[in-house]
Amino acid sequence: MSDRDIVDFLAAVPLFAGRERTELVAVERALRRRAMREGEVLWRQGDDARELIFIVEGCVSASLRVAGDRTVEIARAGAGEMVGEIALLDGGAHTMTVRVADTGTVLALGRQDLAAFLAQRDPFAFSLKRRLVSLLTARLRHQLWQLAGPLGQEANGTRIEEAAGAFADLEYCTPPDSRYVRRMATFHDFDPLAVWGFLTSGRYARCGRGRTLVAEGAPSSACYLTINGAVEKVMVRGDRSIRLGLAGPGKAFGYESLIDGRPSPLTAIARERALLLVLPRDPFTQLFNAEDAISRVFLDVIQRDIVATLRQTLQPLARTAGAGGYRERRGIG
Repeated sequence: MSDRDIVDFLAAVPLFAGRERTELVAVERALRRRAMREGEVLWRQGDDARELIFIVEGCVSASLRVAGDRTVEIARAGAGEMVGEIALLDGGAHTMTVRVADTGTVLALGRQDLAAFLAQRDPFAFSLKRRLVSLLTARLRHQLWQLAGPLGQEANGTRIEEAAGAFADLEYCTPPDSRYVRRMATFHDFDPLAVWGFLTSGRYARCGRGRTLVAEGAPSSACYLTINGAVEKVMVRGDRSIRLGLAGPGKAFGYESLIDGRPSPLTAIARERALLLVLPRDPFTQLFNAEDAISRVFLDVIQRDIVATLRQTLQPLARTAGAGGYRERRGIG
């Protein structure tokens, strides 16, 4: 496989689609090509993440450990797909064991090389960040779709009405003390001026306990960032629900619908009275498409939350797969 072939391959990979060849040449130079043999374990669940894999030929399967010391296959990935990005992005351990199902070829991008590309302040870096967020959103939707299958029924129409009413009835208020916000762990790694630029991009509002702010099956009216209090992210079907995460201080929710224009894949309900930063569609879109320090903070906050939610859904997904309720297997984080 020549250097030119690798660049052609990268141009067809969703993460890099539409980028200039000069940019892809820089990526090609950082890649390591290697063959993979059927049965080979690329990494095990819990291993430290070292690289992001692009599959050129062949296929890999991913499995999770579940109760009873069993292993359940969760997903498969083939040519053109990437594997291992979740652990690289959040610095945690690999979420699944990945094994070669069909002999083939992969291209590996090391942790430091990926971090270097994302840390740049050029259009290519921002493009990668936006594309990662979009691809992770699609991955999250797929995992939630798999979880929803065994629950049956449709999303709760009452929740949809509640969410619309809650957005209209938000109690807008003055911003919180800037010193309190800057102390949030979410923002420790960012430039204080960029953080404050992000935090003044929307309006602040209070929401009462038990209010549905985002409803599965309906477009989200805004992206929210919890300043204090907590908001539960759940999937609800009748009297059954699956908890998908908790948006505490510094955590975002409601962004999926604004990223891809589709209805929300989950429901967000205030667990207690909460103070929220509210970013309706227009300011959200401006931040998402900008290429400055404020946008960098915003994209990183969204990315971190998607990755955390993807991790949160894995165990219930494994239980669904173990019970025979898994519908389609593709996509590996």
